[in-house]
Amino acid sequence: MDAYLGMMRALVDASLEGADDHPDLERFADGQALQLTRDMLAGHDSVATGEPVLTPQAAEVDLRQDPPRVVVEDCVDETDWVMEGYESTSAGERSTRLFVATVTEQEGEWKVGELWLGEIDGC
Repeated sequence: MDAYLGMMRALVDASLEGADDHPDLERFADGQALQLTRDMLAGHDSVATGEPVLTPQAAEVDLRQDPPRVVVEDCVDETDWVMEGYESTSAGERSTRLFVATVTEQEGEWKVGELWLGEIDGC
C-alpha cells in the first residue's frame, strides 16, 4: 500500500506545482504506471487545485507469486482535484474514478508497475 500511496502523493504534489514529473515517481512506480503518471502530468495545462480523496483497499494479495504482488483498488474522489487538460468533470461536480494498481516486489522494493484508470463516475 505504501508504494501506491507514495506514487499518488508524488502525482498530486507534481500536479499542484505544475510540474510534468516528480522525483518520487520513480521511487514508487515503474513501467506502464510510471509512464501513465508522467503522461497525466504532461497532459494538463496549468497548476492543479485541490486534492483527490483516496480510499485504497487491497483487492488481491499473492505473496507466493514470483514476484509477490498486491492489487490495489481505489475509488478516487476527484471532485476537488482539478487539473486543466486532464479528463474529469467540471470543478464542484462530484467525480469518482476507479484506479487499479498492480504493485510488485522486486529486489526488496515494492513499486506500482501497472495502473489502470476507469471511467469517470465508474465507482
